Amino acid sequence: MEGKNFIRDLNPITQLYLCLFIAVSSLFYDYRYTAVLIVVMIAIAAMAGKAGEFVGMWLKSIVLISVVVFVMQALFLPGDTVLWKFWIFSVKQEGIDNAVTLCTRIMGVGTAAVLGIKLVDVGKLVVALEDRGVSPSATYVIMSTVNIIPQMSKKMTVIMDAQRSRGVETESNMFVRAKAFFPTIGPLILNSIVSAEERAITLEARAFSVSGKKTRLHTVADTGTDRALRVVFMTMLAAAVGGRIITWIV
Repeated sequence: MEGKNFIRDLNPITQLYLCLFIAVSSLFYDYRYTAVLIVVMIAIAAMAGKAGEFVGMWLKSIVLISVVVFVMQALFLPGDTVLWKFWIFSVKQEGIDNAVTLCTRIMGVGTAAVLGIKLVDVGKLVVALEDRGVSPSATYVIMSTVNIIPQMSKKMTVIMDAQRSRGVETESNMFVRAKAFFPTIGPLILNSIVSAEERAITLEARAFSVSGKKTRLHTVADTGTDRALRVVFMTMLAAAVGGRIITWIV
C-alpha cells in the first residue's frame, strides 16, 4: 500500500487543473517554455514517486510521435530554403520551422496528458465529480472508457494463453501471428458482451439507477490547500494567456 504523498493525495480535480494549466499554456509559447514545463513535469512525477513510469510512457508515446512528426514535416513540407538534399528527399527551413512549432505543441499537451494519466486516480476522480453534481451515468461512462483498453488487453492475453495451451502456434512470423489472432476476436467480443451484461446486473443490484442520495465506502477530501492551488493554477493560466495576447497586440 502506498504511503502518504502530497502530490498523490491532492484532490483529482486539483491534479486536472494542474495538467490543464500546463497543456493550455504550452500552446501559446515557444519550445523553450515547453522545455521548462517538461522538466517541471518530470520533477512533479518524481515527487509523486511516478518518475520511472512517467518517463517510460512519455518516451514510448509523445517523444516517438514528435520525432515522426518532425521528420515528416522537415522532409515533405514545401519551402524555398533547402538546407539538405539527398535523392528525392530534402530538408527545408520552412519545414523545420513548422516542425518545431507543431512538435512543441504536441510535447506540451501530450506530456501534460501523460502526467494526468499517471497522477489522477480514476476512481477518486469519479467520486470527486459526483460530489460536484455530475450524473453517475456520466461518471460510469468515464470509468468504462478509461478501463476498456486495459480490460480488453488482459482478456486478450488470457485468450492467447488458452490458445497456446491447446497447441495453437502464436509465436512466429507475421502470418502465423495473424492466423492465431483472428480466431481470438470472436471469444474476445463475446466475453466483452457477457462482461458488460454482468456489470449492468451488478450496478442494478447496488441501486445504481435509484434516485436519491447514496452512501459511499470511500470519500475524497477537498482541502483548503486544494482550493487554493486551483485558484493559483487558473490565475497562472489567465496570466500566461493574457501575457501572450498582449504580446501579439503590441
